[in-house]
Amino acid sequence: MASESVNFDFYGTGLSLSSASPEILDGIRRDFEYFIAPTASSPIVKISATTGAPPFDRIPRKFASMMTPKAVTYDDGSTRYNDYGGRALAIFDFKREFGEIWSEDFDLLYELTYLTALSRIGEIHDLRGIHRAHALGIARGARGAIVLLPEGGGKSTLAIRLLATDGIRILSDDTPLISRGKMLAFPTRIGLKQGEARGIDPAWLRTMHRREHGTKTLVDVGWFRDRIASDAQPFALIVGTRHGGAESWIEPMTKMKAGPALAANLVFGLGLPQVIEYFLRGGIGDTLRKGGIMASRAAAAIRIAAQARCFRLAMGRDIEGAARAVVSVLG
Repeated sequence: MASESVNFDFYGTGLSLSSASPEILDGIRRDFEYFIAPTASSPIVKISATTGAPPFDRIPRKFASMMTPKAVTYDDGSTRYNDYGGRALAIFDFKREFGEIWSEDFDLLYELTYLTALSRIGEIHDLRGIHRAHALGIARGARGAIVLLPEGGGKSTLAIRLLATDGIRILSDDTPLISRGKMLAFPTRIGLKQGEARGIDPAWLRTMHRREHGTKTLVDVGWFRDRIASDAQPFALIVGTRHGGAESWIEPMTKMKAGPALAANLVFGLGLPQVIEYFLRGGIGDTLRKGGIMASRAAAAIRIAAQARCFRLAMGRDIEGAARAVVSVLG
């Protein structure tokens, strides 16, 4: 079967995905629907996804440069080879911005294709001063709120509740962009636990089996396309934490106390494995580039902290109450 392609434009950074698998193309198209474009902008990241046996003989005869529970990594100049336990192979040439991914496991191939796209677009954006925050981003009119919750803390569940509120629009349920003191939309599919997508038309839903986080229900961007805010001014910085009771509430918080959570989720990108991955790549010659990214991320965090009012969100079992609490600080 001949390969076909789909193109995207992420704020001037292009992605071109090619595959002979209609299912892979359709899945990524639905994930990044907001950014679909007739042609990809320059610079262009090119990714080829192939359903089939990985060509492991292409891995160079070198010692592994990194070993994790997920993969064994080999580096050869500007090219990185990731062997995912014999189940998949990803080869990426960073100089050419060209990647190839193979697997006979559809779910794994799809997941790796999606994550590779996020990683490469994210690094190019970082170099251009456009930074992903690990947060829920929403807006009411021109006012935006950045809601910081730990991995698995309920950002996506809270996002679904907020989307049902009149006047609330979403920038991203997981990674709003921060650039020059403004929040920018970065909507992708919303991943929910089984049973959390009640009331959503099944035409907008898919099921995905992930390596680490089990089975998720994916909600297409198309379902909430008319409720996306293109940008917003940071008005509220909300640090969420779980507590054992039923009630949810929100209360003022000092910038000093909110600082560590903002640093973790924006400066260091904790919870965003793609950010951590590219900071583990390269040698001493790469230090200045990485240092520049960290300095830019730190400056973005300082600017957000200066602009926004800070709050603590106590999230109990009452998620509807948590959504109302978040809305209340946006006026």
